[in-house]
Amino acid sequence: MRPDIEKLTTKDDLIAQGYTPLTKEALLALVSNNTVHGDYEYNGHRVYKTFMNANGEMDGRNDWGSNEAGKYTIDDDGYLSVTWQGYWEDWSGLAFKVDGAIKFYDAQSGRWRTTFTHILQGKQDLHV
Repeated sequence: MRPDIEKLTTKDDLIAQGYTPLTKEALLALVSNNTVHGDYEYNGHRVYKTFMNANGEMDGRNDWGSNEAGKYTIDDDGYLSVTWQGYWEDWSGLAFKVDGAIKFYDAQSGRWRTTFTHILQGKQDLHV
């Protein structure tokens, strides 16, 4: 099942389509001390890897070869907020499991923000 991306406007639209947001506990169990491999749209399709430690710190690298450090939090409603130290874009999104991946819904834009396509156990090489 795939959500109708063109018609998304609120998280309630996703829930009405049968999707359930991940809880804070479920999302934290997936990302804490693991490396996420993901993708997003920015001047075309981009990919990245980010290690997310249990203390809320991150190290990331994208397919342009850019590295960045930052911090993340997950609030009680399950929203993941990412703040980078440099010029990468900060964002916040609610996690939904969609077709085996974790997609993040951005409430400000009403669109998907980013997707964690794979969760790699532990700290992995960040080259993409």
